[in-house]
Amino acid sequence: MRGKEGKKDTLPFIFHVSDLKGHLALSKRKIKEINDTSRVYPLKVSYFYLNLIDKTNPECPIKRQCIPDIKELSHQGEVDPLIEDRHSITPSFIKKYPGRGVFLTGAQCAVYCRFCNRKRLTGRDHDIKASHKDTFAYLKKDASIQEVIVSGGDPMMLSPEELDHILSNLFSIDHIKTIRISSRVPLVYPEGITDGHINAIKKINPLWFIIHINHPREITDEFSEKIRILRETGCILLGHTVLLRGVNDCPFILAHLFQGLVMLGIKPYYLFQLDEVRGVMHFKVQVQRGIEIMKTLRRNISGLAMPTYTIDITGGSGKVPVDYNYIKRGSGDKIYIEDFKGRTGIYLDNGKKSICNRCGVCNKKA
Repeated sequence: MRGKEGKKDTLPFIFHVSDLKGHLALSKRKIKEINDTSRVYPLKVSYFYLNLIDKTNPECPIKRQCIPDIKELSHQGEVDPLIEDRHSITPSFIKKYPGRGVFLTGAQCAVYCRFCNRKRLTGRDHDIKASHKDTFAYLKKDASIQEVIVSGGDPMMLSPEELDHILSNLFSIDHIKTIRISSRVPLVYPEGITDGHINAIKKINPLWFIIHINHPREITDEFSEKIRILRETGCILLGHTVLLRGVNDCPFILAHLFQGLVMLGIKPYYLFQLDEVRGVMHFKVQVQRGIEIMKTLRRNISGLAMPTYTIDITGGSGKVPVDYNYIKRGSGDKIYIEDFKGRTGIYLDNGKKSICNRCGVCNKKA
């Protein structure tokens, strides 16, 4: 965990490599590479997040997440691997699963993460907001939608008035029972969350606030204070993390991160395998390594701190959990199960067949 490292500037963001020179030691070759990359995938980083970079470490995990890399120009991967465009009801609403969907608030973030799964959208001239009226009209008609994930871009980059408008309109639709917000702003641009944003959040109960955080270095005093304020609104805090090569593909780093989140009152929710997006494939970790990391974590940290390791299948088939298989084999009623120390135990699988008690919850006729 880090102390107070962010600083206030008149302009809180950097958009050009020329502005990076005063903060990072960059060779002429690196400057050219950043320029070439940012012409394709824009550069934006808050001064606060930039100041978390360890300038003594050329492989700093913060630097890897926010500074353009020439490897992004590789043509490996897909522009839209989860085929979100095909599942879009409007330009601002994606419906891939029954009963829920994603509301895109815009294309702006406080930091353009180099591993973003919406690299095709972020920082570009997509007038997503122009379709919000159509999205609200659709949501009012489709009574099957019970849950909406407010995403983007980053919804916390909206003005307080815009955020309040979206949340209040969603909350006013009777059949929408659950609202989620996904954001990185609390850790990359904490000063961007104002009293107005907090007041908008207070009006919605319950509200699930999903924080995208990847490294314990991102747990700063400023972040912790914003989490305290968010908790006081009554919202429920969850964390999701992307497994990133050279950033957090280590069980000790992730243990530190997940335990730190739990201490702040944030439940680690998902550990995502990298989506196969064009321009991010150099961050890809082997799945077997991810499974090994999860096995080590389960042996060493509380279940409260354990997320679900998940792959969102390329081609739009959806999310599936991935984990180590502790059930090794079966023989008759006996199941042979490996424990966390590699020892094998036996569980008798001799329960009676389940029966329906005709409670009516599943709406099946008796």
